Amino acid sequence: MKSAEWFLGMLLACAAGAAQSGETVVLENGHFRYTIAADGRNLAFVDKASGTDYLRPGPPTFCASVLRAGTEHPARSVSLAENRLRLGFAGLDFEVTLRLEPRPSCIRVGVEAIRGDDIDALVFLNVPLTVRGAPDEPFGACALSLNLITRVDQIPVLQTQLRAAAHRKFGILGAKVALVAMPVGGLLPALKNVLEEADEMPLCTVAGPWAKEVPFNRGSYLFNFGSLTEATVSEWIEMARSLGVTQIDNHGGGGFFRFGDFALDKAKWPDGWETFARIVARLHEAGIDSIFHSYAFFIDKQSKYVTPVPDPRLDAFRAFTLAESVGPDADILPVEESTAGLSTITGFFEHNSVVLHLGDELVTFGAVSQQPPWRFTGVRRGAFGTRPAAHPQGARARHLKECFGLFVPDVESSLFEEIAANHAEIVNRCGFDGLYLDAIDGSSILRGADECWYWADKFVFEIQKRLEKPVGMEMSAMWHHFWQYRTRWQAWDYPQRGHRRFIDLHASAVNGGLLLPLHLGWWNFQSFNPPQIEPTYPDVIEYLGAKLVGWDAGISLAGAINRDQLRTVPLFRRTVDILRACEELRHSGACDERVKAELRRPGQEFALVTDAGGKPRFRRSRSHAHIAAPDAPWSLEWEDTNPFDAQPATLRIEALMSAAPYDDPRARVIADLAGSEAPLWKASTAQGVACALTDTNLIDGTPIVTLTATNGGAVPRNAAWARFERRFDPPLNLETLQALGLWIEGDGQGELVAVRLESPRHMGFGAVADRYVTVDFTGRRILTLVETESSRWSDFQWNDGKHAYNVYRETVNFAAIESVSVWLQNLPPGQEVRCRLGPIKALPMLPGALGNPTLTVNGVRCTFPADLSPGSWLEFDGTGDARLYASKGEPIGQVTPQGQPLALRPGLNTFGFSCAPASSPPPRARVTIFSRGETL
Repeated sequence: MKSAEWFLGMLLACAAGAAQSGETVVLENGHFRYTIAADGRNLAFVDKASGTDYLRPGPPTFCASVLRAGTEHPARSVSLAENRLRLGFAGLDFEVTLRLEPRPSCIRVGVEAIRGDDIDALVFLNVPLTVRGAPDEPFGACALSLNLITRVDQIPVLQTQLRAAAHRKFGILGAKVALVAMPVGGLLPALKNVLEEADEMPLCTVAGPWAKEVPFNRGSYLFNFGSLTEATVSEWIEMARSLGVTQIDNHGGGGFFRFGDFALDKAKWPDGWETFARIVARLHEAGIDSIFHSYAFFIDKQSKYVTPVPDPRLDAFRAFTLAESVGPDADILPVEESTAGLSTITGFFEHNSVVLHLGDELVTFGAVSQQPPWRFTGVRRGAFGTRPAAHPQGARARHLKECFGLFVPDVESSLFEEIAANHAEIVNRCGFDGLYLDAIDGSSILRGADECWYWADKFVFEIQKRLEKPVGMEMSAMWHHFWQYRTRWQAWDYPQRGHRRFIDLHASAVNGGLLLPLHLGWWNFQSFNPPQIEPTYPDVIEYLGAKLVGWDAGISLAGAINRDQLRTVPLFRRTVDILRACEELRHSGACDERVKAELRRPGQEFALVTDAGGKPRFRRSRSHAHIAAPDAPWSLEWEDTNPFDAQPATLRIEALMSAAPYDDPRARVIADLAGSEAPLWKASTAQGVACALTDTNLIDGTPIVTLTATNGGAVPRNAAWARFERRFDPPLNLETLQALGLWIEGDGQGELVAVRLESPRHMGFGAVADRYVTVDFTGRRILTLVETESSRWSDFQWNDGKHAYNVYRETVNFAAIESVSVWLQNLPPGQEVRCRLGPIKALPMLPGALGNPTLTVNGVRCTFPADLSPGSWLEFDGTGDARLYASKGEPIGQVTPQGQPLALRPGLNTFGFSCAPASSPPPRARVTIFSRGETL
């Protein structure tokens, strides 16, 4: 029997004969047929099993193109002979010869020769497809880069465009890609074969196409930030077992190990990494794996590469020339080059530093001149343990690169590879089972955003080729070459609020087309900390646990989960016990695919219960939260629907923070659209929306403005908005004024009034602090808004450039509010909205005592005789006594409800709330009603 390679070669040879006569060129194997016209146009990309052509229809596309001096030149001639594809390009004296190498699992396409004009880049494969790149499709395709110089932007496995390129800077000759296309079920085995034969890249047989077969890759892990020592390893083993995790992630930085040189604190680990090798061995004996967690190529300012003598291989933004000699005490550095545009703003995500490197000295500067004479001022000498020294005129002052508060190596120096080698040495010496390259998302600081793919991939290659055994990786970013070394996907950071919605956003964003084991991120736990942080109550963790089981995804327990926190914050102990039970259920295989599909459904809640056999199960659940406050009488009655059978009412009542009244003398006006500063507010709108500020007048001495807006219908209602924004320089200090007071006269049309606060980006990382009012009322109201909105942001389209982290993860710095914006959102189409608005004020948050909370359900009244301070809450399961908890979940007693049993009926239910009269400030409560359905 002839080999598959011979068969493929014959197919290519047959196609060559057709091409020589000016007809089409056909590349095919047993799975697909790719047809190209003699003028370079893509004609078809056919799944041979079904006969379906997956080439994207529309304007003509071309199989290849060349970029020269900013102009793209598509292929205009194509011929095939002896497995060589020759391409000519419109308007250029340039020809490319591609070598076609048939393989059982793919066709390899490589750049063998080029002739003619200099070019900047070559796209030597370009096939746009109609597939969605989803694992539920019958057919999939992948262009897999076969060496470092070949750029493929789409991540394996399931791609929507098969595109490979090469760039002059990194080399064009020798660029090579594997073209794989077949039924989805065959792609991973095929890619194994491709990678096993790819001799220009390190091979890792526990990641990429092998990842789903490795149990380690579906595990969950606990973070160690430096407290795991030989003295505490037994406690860590016990804690890991109690949490149901099988891995420990050893996250460097702080008091653990330095990034870059990886020096350990000898007081805690006397023999350095040899000590840690013994720890890893102990963990292995207990069945617990270990992960080495670094900040990739980033370098600690206390590492040997910085102090006492800075390494000349540290990278710099640019270099300046001293205009005159300076002594070791000089606090001004005059330079010849312009310093205009330089900034002293630094921050975790900022690509900037205030550090100059001169000879063997580092200095920091406090200011720079923005006009001649050019100089750095406020200079502090001998920074980071270096020695102050004199420097002659003409000496170079290098402005060092910094991101995440760390320096970086010059990628074109040996230091880049040295730091990669440091990683491999530690992993090899200690026997780590995994490697997490955090902060590699900051790769744009190396050579800009367009070269991230190359330098980040190169760093991974340099580590992998030095490892003594296959060790998979996780990374904080994803480029094409990462996939073959990656073990799981996709670990987002944890939310601070809106937990359920964030979990669903995370799950929906996971790209299943990578065909990797799933990971639902780093998870932390919060207790009461208003206004921006919401507690993670048990029902939140039940929601998370259900999604973990549904997606068969791991989880990572971050900073709040350690021995001390579990002891001092009982709420965390309750939540991790739930997670442990969910992990045991996930690994047991007790849930079939039908159940998992239900658990995955966005928005569907489940309660964790125990069946008659003592096994954990999930039961359908629903929760509805409502904030009630006596000084907002409209909030004291509401309705909600129970989708299940009649049942006792299960509930939680939380005491929230209150705020000073609107007219409190401490209040500060932060938005007055009717005042003399109205021209300072910049207006913008969504497409088709018109807005105006009109009818400025006084009501009871309060300046009032009418906001009018009309939605012309060009966008959906939830994307129809008008915005008024003002920026403050210097920023507002609202550290003691974190609540808001609003005077609104509504028109009852259901629009949303939103007030947004933002800090400078280097402080708040793009965070927003939103407060919303739904204008479903007419007449005047004074409203107090305390807690930051979270979940409802995702109900609307804001066109604000924000993403989930800005809304759910990050927090503003109330001591530095750079901008305030007032929005009208959710505007009804074809109607004019008229909303009258008074000054918006920042108010102090104040504790309000919640006494004897009383709930009425369908006319039946029940009182819980208790006094709750902000942060404390009560839980009631519909029978017996209610349990009381302090702000960290400490049990503080039980109370016997007074009144009739509360019951939910199927369908619509009515609720009411009241509490004992209280002195100022009026209390606020969040009432959450739970209902339960069938057990899965």
